[in-house]
Amino acid sequence: MGRDQGMADSHDPAVSEILDNILKDHKTSFTFIDAGCGNGWVVRKVRSIPYCSMAIGVDGARSMIDNAKNVDPDGEYYLDDLLSWTPDQKADIVHSMEVFYYFKDPQYLTDHIVNNWLKFNGKLVIGLDHYIGNPDSYSWSKDLNVHMSLLSEQDWLDIFLKSGLSNCKSWKANASKDFPGTLVVSGDLLD
Repeated sequence: MGRDQGMADSHDPAVSEILDNILKDHKTSFTFIDAGCGNGWVVRKVRSIPYCSMAIGVDGARSMIDNAKNVDPDGEYYLDDLLSWTPDQKADIVHSMEVFYYFKDPQYLTDHIVNNWLKFNGKLVIGLDHYIGNPDSYSWSKDLNVHMSLLSEQDWLDIFLKSGLSNCKSWKANASKDFPGTLVVSGDLLD
C-alpha cells in the first residue's frame, strides 16, 4: 500500500464525520473542491453523493495528481500551487484535510481560497491533526524536516474570521481515549 492510500485510510473516519456534519442538511445540488486532494479519494467519495454536481481536486504534487488520474480517469484534477490556482467555477464547499498547516502563512492561503474559490453562502472546512492540543503532533515538523505551522484552535478560528468568514466554529472529529481528535474548523462566506 502506498503512503497516499495509507493516509486516505487513516483519515477516512474523520473526513466521513466532517462530510456528514456539513452535508446533513444539504438536500440541493452542491459543488465541491478538495484543496490538497492527494490521490483524489475525497473527490471520489463526494462525487458519489447524489446531490453533488461537481467535485474537483487540486494538489501541488505531481505524483498525487498522477495517482488520482490513474484511479479516476474521468475525474477533474489539477496540478497547481494552492496559493495561485483559481477554479473556473467557484464552489459551494471547499474542503481540505491535513494541508493548511504546511503553509508558512495559512492566513494568505485562507484569504486566497475565500476570495477566489468560494461562492457566496459557501462553506470552507478544514481538518488538522497538527495543532496545539495534540501533543503527539508537536515533533512532526522536526521529524519530517518540513515546515508546519503549529497553531491553536483559537488561532485557526481567528484566521477564518480575519478572512471574512462567518458562523466560524470548531470541533474534534474521530476523537478517542488515545487521540484528541482531528481539529475541524469551518466558516461560511455570507453575501
